[in-house]
Amino acid sequence: MKDSLTVASWEIKKMLKNKSFLLSIVLTPVIMLLFVGVPQLLLRLEANKVFSLYVVDHMGISEALSREIALDNVELILYEGDLEQLQEKVKEEQDSGFTVMSPGILDTGQVVIYTGGEGFPELSELSGALEFLLQKQLLSNMGLSPDGVERAVAGFSIQIVSLTYADDHWQRFTPVVFAGLMIFAVFLTGMATMQSAMAEKKDRIVEVLLSTTTASSLMQGKIIGYFALGLMQVAVWVLVALVSINLAFKIPVHQYLLTANLPIMIFFALGGYLLYSGLLVSVGATIDDLYTAGNFQGIVFMLPMLPLILAAPVIQNPNGIVAVVGSYFPLTTAGIMLLRLALSKSLSIAGILAPAAILIISTWVVMKLAGKIFKTGILMYGKNATPREILKWLRH
Repeated sequence: MKDSLTVASWEIKKMLKNKSFLLSIVLTPVIMLLFVGVPQLLLRLEANKVFSLYVVDHMGISEALSREIALDNVELILYEGDLEQLQEKVKEEQDSGFTVMSPGILDTGQVVIYTGGEGFPELSELSGALEFLLQKQLLSNMGLSPDGVERAVAGFSIQIVSLTYADDHWQRFTPVVFAGLMIFAVFLTGMATMQSAMAEKKDRIVEVLLSTTTASSLMQGKIIGYFALGLMQVAVWVLVALVSINLAFKIPVHQYLLTANLPIMIFFALGGYLLYSGLLVSVGATIDDLYTAGNFQGIVFMLPMLPLILAAPVIQNPNGIVAVVGSYFPLTTAGIMLLRLALSKSLSIAGILAPAAILIISTWVVMKLAGKIFKTGILMYGKNATPREILKWLRH
């Protein structure tokens, strides 16, 4: 164990000296915020521009039009001149357009707004208000009273309210997002462990390392070291997310994470990491280069993604048959239980302890088998190991 901790400390120090890793910790959440926030900000700036709509009114609804379409970003201009001149005028202007309101619209149900300039202005709010006005006009023409028109166009509001979550969307989805982030971090960190083994094998550094420690300690040290680095990344990401949401929406999201299920979720995340890392680091030791990996290794690389295949039905029903089966299948236990703990409030103690026991046993078995593969594969140069060779190593 002492050698394993020494290797783990070496891995951590090596990565902490790596500027790319340090930058990734900080830049990853910043880049995510930029990709999400900046486009929304720019769209909002574009949406705030005033769109000039010239209206050729053949229906006598200009007053109603001005009353119903009282939008901050739309300027209605009643036009009574030549239509061809208006078309040429609008064609040369940016953020402007015209429409012809004729009685035939109520029969065809089609309204055309011609725009000028380049690009595609955001007119969904204008279209909605215009559709609402024409519905009222059509019902009025059909002889419905003013009160009846208002009631008819008001429509119906369909709401879906969860009694379990008291319709608190932050309470409902914050743990789910956190669980997804942990699954993603487990996958990334496991892949980093595998790439570290491949790099040291390719550079023949592993021979020097094995002269001072055992293959088992080297493998365990890599897993421990990258687990600590993964925790560091997740901690920074979560902190940035919590602060950003708190500042932007004034919502204390942290209170939805500090629940009784949080320690259990961390346990399953740790178990999943150890399981996948054991698989990936051992398979990484059997290949010289990621691009020359065989079909067998390729399948193993995809195993950490299995919970994502089952995510949709589990989110839809966290206590359904898919969720239960996924909880008891070792390769999906960690990811599915993270989602179930985030979504379900009715999990029994047995429903948690049984998957936990399966995860512990399967992780122990995988780590034992991974040690055998790693011990032989890490010193094999020049070719990738075949499934038959790997099975032979496991028998010894």
